[in-house]
Amino acid sequence: LEKYDYVRVVFSEDMKEWPEEELETLGILKGTVYVESSGETFPARALTYLTGAQEVIVSGDSDMTDVSGTLPEGRAFPKQIQAVTLMRYREGKYRTLLRVLQNSQVETIEVAADYGEEYQEFWLDDAAAVGPKEIVLERAVIRVRDEKALEGCLAERIQGYVDAETDLGFAARLPALEELTCTIIEERDLRPALDREGLSLYFELLYLEEKETPEVRDGEEMPCIYQRRYDQGRMVECFTEWQGEDGRLCDPWLRVTDGAAVYELRPEISELFGYGDYREDRMELKDINFDGIKDITLETGRYGNQGVVYEYGWIWNQNTGRYEYSPTYRDIANPSVDAEHQLVRSVWRNWAASHSWAIYRYADGAYVMQSELTEEYIAQEDVQEELGLPEKAGLIRWQEWILENEGMGKIKNAYAVLFEGAEDRYPKVYESYFAPDSYWGGD
Repeated sequence: LEKYDYVRVVFSEDMKEWPEEELETLGILKGTVYVESSGETFPARALTYLTGAQEVIVSGDSDMTDVSGTLPEGRAFPKQIQAVTLMRYREGKYRTLLRVLQNSQVETIEVAADYGEEYQEFWLDDAAAVGPKEIVLERAVIRVRDEKALEGCLAERIQGYVDAETDLGFAARLPALEELTCTIIEERDLRPALDREGLSLYFELLYLEEKETPEVRDGEEMPCIYQRRYDQGRMVECFTEWQGEDGRLCDPWLRVTDGAAVYELRPEISELFGYGDYREDRMELKDINFDGIKDITLETGRYGNQGVVYEYGWIWNQNTGRYEYSPTYRDIANPSVDAEHQLVRSVWRNWAASHSWAIYRYADGAYVMQSELTEEYIAQEDVQEELGLPEKAGLIRWQEWILENEGMGKIKNAYAVLFEGAEDRYPKVYESYFAPDSYWGGD
């Protein structure tokens, strides 16, 4: 069981068929563990045996609504479990489980309501007592039953849905709150959150129709996506509006407020570098050139059937005291910042049996590819005869390109032989590609 990325465990309502020694063996399960019941509940004590898991997902594949009982004396909810996800949530469901999680080390609570039902209500009071740093509500609207219950809440990030009955005043009552992400499904007053200085926001207004832009304060209009983030006294806002009668999104633009200085940033749009599908226009502040100061990135949506994502990037220039556009960052597919090694990683899918990885370094104001690795399956009819492979054998080839002086590079090939009736032969270099601490990162 240790070799699987996740394991599904089904308990019964009375647990009589589980001998103690079998429950103890659940400790070998690592990573993500799905748990559910053959009935409506299972005893809370069953969770105490998951002493190796890092994440627990309470599955919604059965009729389970909660756990029963309390944790037995001498047994606690495992401290190494950092994330709990509650699937197919309905209002009032999992109330006992949330009480069981109190005084645990859980840092993230995620709630996923049924897509087949109306938006569900989730009471922050129930999660606040657990003490998570992050609360993520998917298709569940934010509710507060008792304001005093929020006292001492440690939540730094909250994501959820907001309707006309949601009191956004909770944003002012959570001293640890740093980031609020809301999908607004009905019109309401957003000022309680907007007026809290220093609070990072992502607001998506689903109820807006074409050309509707309600005033939020002092004559300002609210776009369909509004974001703001802070760093070192600077506020960066991002605005996305509807485009006329066709209901499409306009190109977003950014506004930087740095003391008395206020200026705009707009992406450099071209036929090649526009916006893709499934846009959320996510803006982030993160250090992408590794000088210790956060820069700005803006997602551009997804492109093609591979769903590749690109980002615009503006890098902080310490000499000019402004953010400046980086055209070479825009060229990196699915960028992932590796701060430890001060590089940007890229990975993409070429076709069903071929993927590529690349590593970029920032030097002299530009991102330069240092190396690229391509993995692809080569069918038997395309295999080179000189390799001397068995009949009907297939081949996986890893082709690694490494940059050398003056832009020149060298190519190294490695192969794995695949044929029916024999164990696949992988080269030793394969480990360097996929080990977690390898040069290529193991992904």
